[in-house]
Amino acid sequence: MRKFICVLAAGCLLASAAVLPARAEIQLPPDVMASATEGINGVYSLDFETADKNIAQVFAQYPDHPFAHFGNAMIAWSRYEYEFETSDDKQRKVFEKILDDSISGIKRWIKQHPDDPNAYMGIGALYGLRAMFSMRNRSWITAYFSGRKAIKNLERSLVLDPTYYDAYFGLGIYQYYAGTLPSVIKVLAKIVAIKGNPDEGVKQLNAAREKAMFTSDSAKLILIEVQNTRNSKYYNPAKSLEYIRELRAKYPKNPLMHYVEVICLYETGDYDNVTAQAGRFLELIGKDPFYKDIYIARAYTALGTVQMAKGNFDKAREVFEEGREALKGQEVSRWGLWNEFRLGQVYDLLGRREDAVKQYKYVLTFKDKWGFDEAAKSLLKNPYALPKNGDVGPLPPL
Repeated sequence: MRKFICVLAAGCLLASAAVLPARAEIQLPPDVMASATEGINGVYSLDFETADKNIAQVFAQYPDHPFAHFGNAMIAWSRYEYEFETSDDKQRKVFEKILDDSISGIKRWIKQHPDDPNAYMGIGALYGLRAMFSMRNRSWITAYFSGRKAIKNLERSLVLDPTYYDAYFGLGIYQYYAGTLPSVIKVLAKIVAIKGNPDEGVKQLNAAREKAMFTSDSAKLILIEVQNTRNSKYYNPAKSLEYIRELRAKYPKNPLMHYVEVICLYETGDYDNVTAQAGRFLELIGKDPFYKDIYIARAYTALGTVQMAKGNFDKAREVFEEGREALKGQEVSRWGLWNEFRLGQVYDLLGRREDAVKQYKYVLTFKDKWGFDEAAKSLLKNPYALPKNGDVGPLPPL
């Protein structure tokens, strides 16, 4: 869940930053602001043609303005995350190059406008995106130094404008996630003295949700992640469901908002509605222009996992096998491979150990860019078995 929500929230942060009002007497003409806003709205709708055209108009008149660089980075990042499901290495390189260029561009702007809080908010957001991307790819040192630069710039924006509540979004993310670091990087945390306070982070995220002009929606998405984290004192999936329904009403064309509602329904235990909404999600693929074929795996993940959660293991097997057939011809994606992994678990639960082993070995034939290898190797040694409480775990991939 963390990976899925964080990337969606990062997009909202970049989108909101791209339409920040001019501060420190740095004014943009109304038509340029309109182009920036239209470009970002295109990204929210996953309409990248519209987004590209409008952000290009901002670049044409203000080549180094933070809004132009924000928009450009957001388009590249959103295409890599959503259009290509983080599965296309060429698009990844495009994103990394544009992210580097965007950071360099805003640095040039800061040299000319050192008192513009928008610029510090913007470059802080981009450094935060780089940190998150680096953590996903287990580049811990790069993640640490990028995160430190993100915080430094966000804090600078608050020095310039103490009422800039949008900065609390990034600061809240840092405090919360640095305070709940996964065990795999606790050693690194000791070396570089990463510290965080999850209570303070949640407080700051709620401040952004309540008072921020532009990052309120982003804060809601991160709070959904926080409130859907099991065995946490912040666990409150009912509140998460409330937030995502507000966001779906605001962004009805975005299929990923729809899917987050499916995840939240799953966390609340409303399995009948999970099946209904996931089924509807699958029906829209190929009919609605924003519901792409690459999202097929997400639909089958939800439909199969909810059957596992209900104890209907043979039905779950049918769903995952049907998903495997539906995905033939597609490049293997993170969600597609997660379906294969889940199918192995179901085979184990049905006592079909030989078939389960084949599934785990199949997962291991792919480069471990989605973090499945450790779990697959473990299940090759010992068959998957439900814990005593029968919990099959969260819906999204590991």
